[in-house]
Amino acid sequence: MYAKRTVIRTTALVAGAFGVLLTSAAPVSAHMGIELHGGIPTAGSSSTIFLRPGHGCGGDSTNALTVEIPAGVTGTKAQPKAGWKLSTTPTTITWSGGELPDDQFDEFGLRLTWPKLATGLASQKFYFKSVQTCNAELKVVASGKDATVTGWLPTYAGQKAALFVDGIPLTAHDVTIGSIGAFTVNTKSAKVPDGSEVTARINNRLVGTSIAGSDAWIELPVAGSTATLASPAPSVTVIATATTSSH
Repeated sequence: MYAKRTVIRTTALVAGAFGVLLTSAAPVSAHMGIELHGGIPTAGSSSTIFLRPGHGCGGDSTNALTVEIPAGVTGTKAQPKAGWKLSTTPTTITWSGGELPDDQFDEFGLRLTWPKLATGLASQKFYFKSVQTCNAELKVVASGKDATVTGWLPTYAGQKAALFVDGIPLTAHDVTIGSIGAFTVNTKSAKVPDGSEVTARINNRLVGTSIAGSDAWIELPVAGSTATLASPAPSVTVIATATTSSH
């Protein structure tokens, strides 16, 4: 199950962009896929690939996606996306500031050039370690006995949402999300203790939370190991000649 905190779903630790990898992981419900749209990745040639998140963070919207470019891959160009900020480092691409609801999908494109394969290799897998982040849409500010819960849910402007604290209803009635996606609820600080998670639901579907989350696909198969990886990094098989491909 997804652990909804500022930690990674798996037991992998992330330092900087990507960090130390542990060997065990909790089961996940979906995956990060790569779509080729009919292209055949061939060594020494260029391809366009599309990363497709299989879900949000535990039902919450995805607000950022970072992917690590495999060693040897060159000439990477990222697809700009309306509503998303694009930033790069020598080894990573990040789309941030957007909103991809859990019940929708989108694709994040990369144009890149594959390296030549070592002599004798007919194919080679290249792994794209990926981390998606879901921002906290709700904020709780306590002052003495009083507390204020504010929300920012522009996708659901004008709709009514039910608020919960660790699964317990916070208000007797649903709150109306304003025309620009904001709302404010005044309550007692005792109802929203430190460390609790405030969530917003519409038709019993999670649409916002007070705790940010992350989901990572950074595990790589280990040669000779029979262990099943719970959240392996998505991969593309590059071939020496145009005969077959997989991802």
